Amino acid sequence: MNDTRSSRFSGRGFTSVAATLCFIALAVTGVVLFVTPPGRVAHWTDWRLFGLTKDNWSALHIWFALLFLITSGFHIWLNWRPLLGYFKSKVTRRFALRREWTLALVLGSVVAAGTLAELPPFSSLIAWNETIKDSWEKSDERAPIPHAELLSLRELADKADLDLETMVARLKAKGIAVESPESIVRDLAHEHGITPLQLYNIAIREIERGNKGRSGGGGGMGRKTLKQFCADEGLDLTVSIERLRAAGLEADAEMTLRDIATRGDLRPPDLLDILSE
Repeated sequence: MNDTRSSRFSGRGFTSVAATLCFIALAVTGVVLFVTPPGRVAHWTDWRLFGLTKDNWSALHIWFALLFLITSGFHIWLNWRPLLGYFKSKVTRRFALRREWTLALVLGSVVAAGTLAELPPFSSLIAWNETIKDSWEKSDERAPIPHAELLSLRELADKADLDLETMVARLKAKGIAVESPESIVRDLAHEHGITPLQLYNIAIREIERGNKGRSGGGGGMGRKTLKQFCADEGLDLTVSIERLRAAGLEADAEMTLRDIATRGDLRPPDLLDILSE
């Protein structure tokens, strides 16, 4: 008799265990996503943790969240009577808003209001999250264009002011076959077992070497800070910043010409016309 009872499937037991496992999975994936680099960095450098990409961790988090909602819904349905008991007064046994529910509602309201109003400590947690994510970004590993891995080689060359033919020749010299200039950077990199960042470095190395020391060089000029460029060209830094800002561009001494141009929907050589006025 006891063996029969122990072998009988328990819906309550199943939903409780499933919800608990989903909660653990959500906690793990949530912590990982809290510290992962921004997408523009993770995709460009092919960031991974335990062999999983940021997209993999995001997909796991979404699916376990969905499964948690489903199992929690069944758990509430199977335990509806005990749950309703929390709405009843222990004395009158009638419906009443007990202290447990009142405190839960107040706690949820405080968290929601504090987060939306950007008040500490809620805003501090969000700021800490941004600090962690920004710490992953290094100047020598920065993509020339946000989400450059999604561009074709032709689009990358055009937007980053690089010579397409030289890029393709450099890649082929390193054994990276380029069937078409329309090949997507990310797909081409993955086909050859490298990151988009590594592919980009191979493609521009010869270009920057050939442009070194020449004003107006595409890849080399774009990677210089405004301060470096003004020093090389004998331009007054303060005047240059004022000219760029007068043209409606965001600019400061430590920004690269590529960053300034990208934010203004321009190319690095286009800035020369503004700076030479």
